Amino acid sequence: MNWASKYPEIKPAIIVAGASVLIGFFALEISNRFDYYMVLICVLGVPTGFLVLRSIFISSFRLKELFVRLKWCHYLWFLVFMSGLVFRIRDTDTVQQNPLDLWALYRIGVMGFIGYVLLMRLAMHKTDWLSSLFRGSVGLFAGFALVALLSTAWSVYPMWTLYKSLEYIISLSLIAAIIFSAKSIPDFKVLFDLTWVLLGLLAASAWIGILIWPDIAMRRDVGVLGSQLSGVIPAMETNQVGELGAILCIVAFNRILFMKDKRLYFVIFLAAMATLIIAQSRTPIAGFLVAVPLMLFASRRIGPFAFTIMLMFLVLNFTGITDTFWEYFQRGQDREHFSSFSGRTYGWALGWELFKANPLVGYGAYAGGRFVVLTELGGVGDWSSILNTWLEILLGVGLIGAIFTVAAFLRTWKNLLEATFSSRNGTLLHCLAVEGVGILALISVRSMFTTNIFWHPPLLFFLVLGYTEFLYRHYKCVNFRKPFLRKSLMTN
Repeated sequence: MNWASKYPEIKPAIIVAGASVLIGFFALEISNRFDYYMVLICVLGVPTGFLVLRSIFISSFRLKELFVRLKWCHYLWFLVFMSGLVFRIRDTDTVQQNPLDLWALYRIGVMGFIGYVLLMRLAMHKTDWLSSLFRGSVGLFAGFALVALLSTAWSVYPMWTLYKSLEYIISLSLIAAIIFSAKSIPDFKVLFDLTWVLLGLLAASAWIGILIWPDIAMRRDVGVLGSQLSGVIPAMETNQVGELGAILCIVAFNRILFMKDKRLYFVIFLAAMATLIIAQSRTPIAGFLVAVPLMLFASRRIGPFAFTIMLMFLVLNFTGITDTFWEYFQRGQDREHFSSFSGRTYGWALGWELFKANPLVGYGAYAGGRFVVLTELGGVGDWSSILNTWLEILLGVGLIGAIFTVAAFLRTWKNLLEATFSSRNGTLLHCLAVEGVGILALISVRSMFTTNIFWHPPLLFFLVLGYTEFLYRHYKCVNFRKPFLRKSLMTN
């Protein structure tokens, strides 16, 4: 018998001690770079460090269980995630002058490999994802994808439209394959957990950037806090960092509502909330504030739901927090800049006029906003679109393509709400459905200010879409009282 088995408490103690040294090193490094944060580090660093260490120790076992359950489709999902990481930012002129730089070739290669694997599995009759692709909500999005592909014929930038459309079709085919391959609700929970782990690591990369590139990771003289968190490697705008914080807040909040062991999710919630606040990104905050009451209602916590609404009303109307919140929310912008949503309305107004000039078929999928509106505006910073999902779709594929997208989006909401209110409270199906409600609420708010539904990689939306479509097909094809699915519903 060795010492580790004789004294089992020693191994975690060594891990904690070693990690404490690393945390101390990082705290010292931060204090050298940011002297005015030293007091905050001393006050909060030790308890926070112990919480993080305990959470890492707990999560290590869960990660091991997750990796054991991964299948071929999860590795392709990971590759889609990797293909969406940005390591350089290019404006419209640079894209037109040099469309195939090194990172563009990397992305094309990764997506091409995913498409190859899907075609091989289809040809070898291992995964009949083609039959799954043209059914239900996924089928409606496939209709949009086909219109987008056809729009190459009249696109203002045909090669861009062709590639982006094929990229979207490959991602959509992957979620169709996952729906076809999933046999139970726990199968989909693996996909949920994998996605949250990947997004959590991406959010962590933004914080690590503070240690290595503090002048780039923290934008100075912004808003009430004076600093704004962004990602360096991979590159992420502050809005994306804020969205990651909002996503992880929603997930942790949902798991706190449903899971028995809540310790890990409390720590994740606090870290995610810090990310959301320091990013000073307005639409993720608005999306989170919309998502929480909806999740409480969907989880049938009527008391907490009513208390939350009442508390928000009282706080906003009878305390001084409202002024502080609006000062934070305005982020130091003047009234004109704030009311124009940081200049977005100028692009929207021009985009609407251009849409009215060509309403049926648009200017080519993914090309209308970037290569028509932004070009006419003379370029708007590093924007890759006009930052509005619905107007971007109208400009790209016109009313014909927009009909498919709107119908699929509304159907996804309908199926998700039906699953939420039809399932038994506390089951795994119900837990993931409530989680989907929160994420879809965030996506819905963000869709007015970004292109997160159809812009690569749409993993977050496809995750919810795939789960709701999986549930819908079992509602239609399998009675929930049959043993096959009832066993899945009861698995937590």
